[in-house]
Amino acid sequence: MTNKNNFSWLSPSTNPKKTQKYGMGVFAKNIIKKGELVSVIGGHILTIENENDLMNNDYVSDKWVEISENFSIGPIKKSEIPKMKHVYINHSCNPNCGFKGQIFIIAMRDIQIGEEITFDYSMIIASNTKSKSYFKMKCLCGSKNCRGIIDEEGWKIPELQKKYKGYFQWYLEEKIKKLKKK
Repeated sequence: MTNKNNFSWLSPSTNPKKTQKYGMGVFAKNIIKKGELVSVIGGHILTIENENDLMNNDYVSDKWVEISENFSIGPIKKSEIPKMKHVYINHSCNPNCGFKGQIFIIAMRDIQIGEEITFDYSMIIASNTKSKSYFKMKCLCGSKNCRGIIDEEGWKIPELQKKYKGYFQWYLEEKIKKLKKK
């Protein structure tokens, strides 16, 4: 049965709950096998222009997921966040999940019970000259390979391109292929 109150889907093997570091997170309540579907992202389809128009309203800029250079998906208002459980999946510089296409988050390796579900934000964001905002945040993941600052340029790092090959958003996989052909 479909729940009409949700804009996204989380695996029944996961549980959103408060983290000790940064608000809400998503945790494994069962073992999740490599390749298993963890979440389906949903929400409003926004153009870059839509995002720019929302900048002065009750917008939620850091909860959108870029699905192409010109489109993102996610909530428009803060009140919609509880309907979009995927927004609670946090960043890590040592993630256990990545993307398959544009809206599917899958396990990159086996995930143990109690482990937080994470992906690297460099898998979904890239700078766009049409955008009026630039994403940049201090990283709190604490992993040994923590980059310290996460921004819109992470997808360009050759080590990350190799590490996340096949797990970037589709449009970033295409951009990386074009860069490598040059």
